[in-house]
This record gives sequence, C-alpha cells and structure tokens, in this order.
Amino acid sequence: MIIYLDIVFLLNIVLDFILLMSVSIILTRNASIKRILLGSMIGGVSTTLLFININSLLLFILKIILGLLMVLATFSYNNFKYTFNNLFYLLTISFILSGILYLFIDQENYSYLILSIFFIIIPIIYYKQLKTYQDNYSNYYHVKIFYKKKIYNLTGYLDTGNQLFDLYKKRPVILTDYQINIKENDIIYVPFSSVNTEGIIKCFKPDKIIVNNKEIKNYLVGISNKKIKIDGVNIILHSKMKGIV
Repeated sequence: MIIYLDIVFLLNIVLDFILLMSVSIILTRNASIKRILLGSMIGGVSTTLLFININSLLLFILKIILGLLMVLATFSYNNFKYTFNNLFYLLTISFILSGILYLFIDQENYSYLILSIFFIIIPIIYYKQLKTYQDNYSNYYHVKIFYKKKIYNLTGYLDTGNQLFDLYKKRPVILTDYQINIKENDIIYVPFSSVNTEGIIKCFKPDKIIVNNKEIKNYLVGISNKKIKIDGVNIILHSKMKGIV
C-alpha cells in the first residue's frame, strides 16, 4: 500500500484543528484561529510516530506529551486545573473520534469520516454547553479591550460582588489579572476596600470595550496583582453590567 506522507500530515492537522476548536468551544476558551492552527501544527508532528517502532506504553506517553504541548500552545498556561481540563477534553474527544474512525478503517468513502466527526463532536458540544450554562457558565463573556492600537481578547465573568467605582466620576471598574502595559499619563488610581483588604488599584480608560459584541462605554479597567481563581477567566466584569450584556 502506498502512503502519501503529505496527505496524512495535512489530514492530521485538520483533525487536530477540529479537536482543539471543539475544546475551545466546549470550555469557552475563546482561543484565536492562529493559536488553534499553531496547536494543530504541533499535533501534526504525531504523523512521524507512524514510522517509529515503539511499544504501546511509550506511544501512549508520547501522545500525552504531544497533547500537553498542543493545549499549551493553543490556550497558554493559566493554572494546573485550567491546563488539565484542556488536556482531558482534548484526549477524551480524540479517543472517541479515533474509535469511530477505526470502525470505518476499511471504508474508502470519506463521507464516513465527515459523518463521524459531526456525529461525535456536535452532541458533546450540545451536552457540555447545556450543562455548563446550568452551572453558571452563562456568566462567562467574551471581552475585547482596545487600547493604544492593541486588542486584548479576554474571557470575562460577571461577578455581582464587583461594585468598585471610581470615586471622582463614579465610573464602574472591571478587574483583570492580565498585565496590560499602561502609559504613565493614562493611569488612574482608584482606592478600594474589601472584607480584609484596603488599597489602591491602578486603572485606565481604554479606547473601547466590547463585551459579547456589544460596546460598553464609560468603564475603567483595573489591573489586579492577584490571580483570578475562576477557571479560564482573566477579567471580572462589574455588577452594573448585569442585564446590559
């Protein structure tokens, strides 16, 4: 049998792209197409494993390592739980899809391949989205911060506990742990107090804020030095946004 390495490599990249896209949708990671494509290219390296004579255990370990590199390249590292969830869902969908494809391994009709992908991925996405919405994932939002000709794509969480306002102009403050490089002249210091802490947070007014494709005006963005401990979230939205976005 003749094996066309370039076709196998290309097909592997396409399948890895679909897998990573599925993980991004299921876990609402909002990964960019460029990052997903980068992860897919790394996954394409697994094509070389077809030509290496190794035992099943070592092959499994290599696939785990390759999967880890794929999710790190696509979704970056936030914390252990975040990365573990990304890897777990990638491997789970991959194993299910591999099993389905194996059933049709002797079929030379590529429609089976397409049907397999859709019949597996679509029900998983539907079920996971339904469950996560029931578990408060409806409070997750795609946030774009426009500042100094740069666009920051972040995942926000609407927290009714965030009621921080600018003292002088009463502008609501949304909080992020993403370290944005603020120009010195744009810094606005806002005092805050919580149950156990008081201090001053460094804020700025971005050029534009888009939350789920809706522009939000007259808000400040505060840079938090503490890591946000909500899975996949890097910006806490203000309670005032409830019912608006």
